[in-house]
Order: sequence, then C-alpha cells, then structure tokens
Amino acid sequence: MHIDGFFFNALAAEIHNKIQGSRVEDVYDSQQGIILQFRAPGHTLRMEIAIPPRTFYLTSEGRRARTAGAFSQTLKKHMATLFCTSFTNTPFARRATLALAASPVSSPGYFLHLEAMGRQNDLILCQQERIILSTRPYKPGALRPLQPGDNYSPPEMPAKASPQGLTASTLQLLLANQRNNSCEQALVRSVMGVSPLLAREICFRANAAAARCQDITPQACSLLAQEIASLSAASLRGDCQPVLYSEQGPYWVQLTHLPAPALQFDTLSTALSHWQLQFHESSHFRRQYQRLRKAFDAATRRTQGALQKQQIELHRALDYEHFRQVADTILASLPQIPKGADNITLPNIYTGECLDIALDPTLSPSANASRYYKRYSKYKTAAAKVQKQIAVNESHLDYIQSLDYALECAQTLEDLQEVLAEAEDSGIIRRQRKSAAPPRPGDNYLQYCTDLGTIVLVGRNNRQNERLTLHKADKNHYWFHSRHSPGSHVILCTSNPAESELNYAAGLAAWHSKERASAKVEVVWTQVKNVKKIPRGKPGMVQYTNFQSMLIEPIPH
Repeated sequence: MHIDGFFFNALAAEIHNKIQGSRVEDVYDSQQGIILQFRAPGHTLRMEIAIPPRTFYLTSEGRRARTAGAFSQTLKKHMATLFCTSFTNTPFARRATLALAASPVSSPGYFLHLEAMGRQNDLILCQQERIILSTRPYKPGALRPLQPGDNYSPPEMPAKASPQGLTASTLQLLLANQRNNSCEQALVRSVMGVSPLLAREICFRANAAAARCQDITPQACSLLAQEIASLSAASLRGDCQPVLYSEQGPYWVQLTHLPAPALQFDTLSTALSHWQLQFHESSHFRRQYQRLRKAFDAATRRTQGALQKQQIELHRALDYEHFRQVADTILASLPQIPKGADNITLPNIYTGECLDIALDPTLSPSANASRYYKRYSKYKTAAAKVQKQIAVNESHLDYIQSLDYALECAQTLEDLQEVLAEAEDSGIIRRQRKSAAPPRPGDNYLQYCTDLGTIVLVGRNNRQNERLTLHKADKNHYWFHSRHSPGSHVILCTSNPAESELNYAAGLAAWHSKERASAKVEVVWTQVKNVKKIPRGKPGMVQYTNFQSMLIEPIPH
C-alpha cells in the first residue's frame, strides 16, 4: 500500500469534508486500531485509525473489539462530546491534525496529531500545546520528547522541494545534482510527497521511464514539471479516482503504467476499508493455515513415531511361540537339568535344533518352565494388543492425511474454519474457545456439470464429504472416491449414468485427491446406498460394498 504525500492530501481533504462540524460520540478499539465515532446531522460517521497509525479512513463497519484498551478509553475521556472543527494536513506531508472544540463555533482547544511518516508513526492528543497522551514509547535522549506533559513539537520537514509551483528550471537543477541516479530515484529523493510508485507514473507520463538524470533534456524536464504540477493540484483539490490494484493495493488516482485496476471506488475511504478487510482476512488466513499446518505435521510425526515403536514391540512380541517351545523342551528334559544351573543347551523337541536356554538358578527346572509359559502368555496377549494399537494409529494417520488434504484444498477463511473445527473435535488441536460451538458444515460444495447436463457435487473437506454422502445425496445416485489416498467424495447426481458421465466423475475424483499429480489414479465407484459410515469412525471415513474401480487420468479443474 502506497500512501504517499499526494494520496495523503486527497484522503485528508475527503475526510475533512465529511466530519467537519460533527460531534465525537464515542472512541473504542477495533481489530486494526481505534475507531473515532462522529455524530453528524442525520447520520453517524466512523473513522478508523490503524495502530501504529500507518493509515486511516472512514468506515461503515466499526466493529468493536472484545476488550477496551487504556489508550482508546483515555482518548474517549478527553474527546467525547467535542466537535470537530477541521481535519487538515501540511501539504504533501504525511501528518494531519484533528482540531476539536467545545462547540461548533468555538476555537479548538484539543488537537489529535496523526503522524504516518515511516518510522515516525504516532498518534498524539494535546490540549493546546501540552501532550496528554501519545503512542510513542519513552526513549531516553529522544530529539522529540512526546511524553505526557511535554509540549508538542512537529517533526522536521524533509529537505525536499515542494511540488506546488515546481518549475522546469528548478526541477532541472534538482536532477542535475543526481546525475548518476535514475529519474525515478531523483524524484523520490528531491520532491516532497513522491513515492517510488508515483515517480514511476510521472516518468511514464512524461515519456522518461527508465531514463537517467544525465540524459534528461530540457523538453523532458518541462514535461516532468507539468505532470508534477497537474498531479499536485488534483491532490490538493481532492480530485481523485480511487482504485485498487491486486498487488500494489489502493491508490488515489489511476496509474497509466500499470494494467487496469482490479476495482474502482467512489471514495478513498471505501478503497482503503476494502483493502484493509481483504488484507486482514488474508493475514488471518495465513496465520490459521500455518497453525493448522504446524499441528498436522506435529500429529503426523507423533503418530509415525508411535507406529515405529509399536512395530518394534510387535516384532518382539510375535516371537511368543519360541517361549512355549522352550518351556515344553524344559519339561520334557527335567532329568537332564542339574539343580542350580543358570544355562543349559537342549535339543528342541519340535525341530531338533539346539536351544541355548537361560535359567534362573534359584528356581527348580519346572519353575523355570513355568516362567517361560508366563512369558509365552504375556507376549501372545501383547501381540494382539499391539496389532490393535497399530491398526488404530494407522487409521489415525490416514485421518490426519485426509485433514492435511482438506487444508491444501482450503481457499477461503470459511474453509479453514471447518477444518479447524474438525481438528478441534478430533483432539489434534486444543480448542481455544470453550463456549463457542463449532461451525456447522456448510453446503457450499463444488459443483460441476457433465456433457449431458448432469450435476456433479464434490465435498471440500471431511465434514462436507460426510454430509454430502450420508445426508444429502440420493441413495440411487453414484459415489466416487480415490481408492488409495485421501480425497473428496464425488456424487454423480443420476441413477442411470452414461459411460462418459462415469468417466467424467471418476476423473474429478482423481483430481480432487492427494494423487492428482499422478498420471493415473485408481478410483472406486458405487451407488450411494452401498456407502456406510465406519462405526465410531472419524468424519468422512466410510466403508463401501458392491463397488467397481477404474484407473483414470485426473481431470484438472
């Protein structure tokens, strides 16, 4: 997002025209910062200021945060019931001042200074010159003391030329001092309020894109000065064309050196509000995705580690038959075993091979045999238990992989919320909200259509798969799923499908699976009535009968 001095001018003018004369009704925290709520005749206005104050805009949302912060409450204490007399900024400087008075016709006595100047992002409330409140943390020896009780001092203006009234001759001198730099770099360093994005636009309009300062002719310099003058006048008048670019974000005017903007808006505030909401959702999506990815990777490692240990234990336990043969051999050879022996070699009565048998010298031969029988019984029972545990963990690993697949397929925050709810229900992630009920699985299935017009529905995650197959689909319709990997349940909504429709639905099932990168995927299909939920199974885990299968190439979508 590029809120440069030109953008700042237009935004400050837009907000000033809206809130001038209105009364401060409330101040509260939002998800991104604080909200100043103004009451104007017949309507309410809300101005959201990000903390740190990198941006600000009028918004219709104004969603209140769950907890109230000390900063917003102190602002409310001093600002509530005051009237806004003006909201102005120093031209092309990214700092603005909200002036407040006891009545619409009184002289302002309180000032809220908003500074969005890179490293200096501060919000400062003053009564006349004395600072009441500031977001600036205490820094010993700071050049600008901005703590409560200090007198407010504005930041120093950068040593740059003002774009207002900038002549071609003055601009030529500025560029001549930076001969080795590009024209774009020189404009950013020499002209106040010009960002790299705007400098690129000015050079593009003046046919000086990618030109170096030493190559700029007087004619080109004159064109550059004209473009700067035109844009600065439009910025100061508030004459803007609010647009939103997919990568660059919102801007106050349409940029001719970029492709057409993704969206256009009526006001700058609307563009900024839309961008902030989009940015917040994408940031929340990334955080939620990373949290789920980390949890699934950890659960996979834990389950695989447990399986490795259980396989070792099973390998050892499966040798239980050996202990029975040892015990039988001891009982068959009691006269040959001397009392107090700690080791003896005897022929195995079953195979004839020599057995080197360790004995407990404190026990009789028959007691040693009994000891080996106990081991036989113990390991026989353990083998059965370990095999059950291995089956449970293998099923759990398959389930984690199905969640992992659902995570890969998630495209919206709503999709992630459904995966998160399922992970919390299964215990893979600890539930953070105790009282909130998990979201109900949505019916926003993916929908496709065969060449004959038959609808094909595809689940997005395990919970949707279960709801689609077991509750929504007609029992006579056809169900498809990849056989050896996690994937979506696919329902072909017809009871009499053509061969081309079967192939199409199978290709979709292959594509919406973990094996979509394979050349061929085995897909099973049967009627929905033959698909049942596994008793006490996880969501989406089903068993099926009377099925057919085919190897098919995934159909990309």
